[in-house]
Amino acid sequence: MGEARASAGRLLGVVRDIARDGPVEALRRVNLANLAGQPAETVLLALLEAICPPGGTLDEAIARQGMLEAIDALAEDGLGAFDTLTPGQLEEFFLDVVARTIEARILNDIGSRGINLPTSVAAIDQLQAQLHDFVSGTVRQQLAGRLDGVASLTDRNVLGAADGIYERAFDVLAAIGDDL
Repeated sequence: MGEARASAGRLLGVVRDIARDGPVEALRRVNLANLAGQPAETVLLALLEAICPPGGTLDEAIARQGMLEAIDALAEDGLGAFDTLTPGQLEEFFLDVVARTIEARILNDIGSRGINLPTSVAAIDQLQAQLHDFVSGTVRQQLAGRLDGVASLTDRNVLGAADGIYERAFDVLAAIGDDL
């Protein structure tokens, strides 16, 4: 998950900057100061372009997909301006990006790692829902539960946890797929 992990590290840096120095200063550091006060979705999409620009490697595309899905989930909540996001909302967004990126990587790797999947669409949908629940829950348990907020996480914490979660989730997926 090389570049996907690096993208998560860059996003974590922005989240840490927001917690420490506020959203306006954090946006200035990534050359997005002109977006202060804009809707959260607008700013997060601009951050996506800065953190995971299009046209990269497969790993970069997977990181981009995870962040896009997390932005979409956040946008469904109808949030206001980026500047008004709470630390809890930013933490939840970051954890969602990590979870969705791991999930996207697993789904991409299914063919190359030889997992037997069910043939019915309903069973595959069930398998994907179980995978999402497992990865999302494990990310939250590993990252949010062990330290005092995402802003205090180090890149090493995130990278180590992501690798371990990926491997455990892939093993769970293989077992569930065989059972279905």
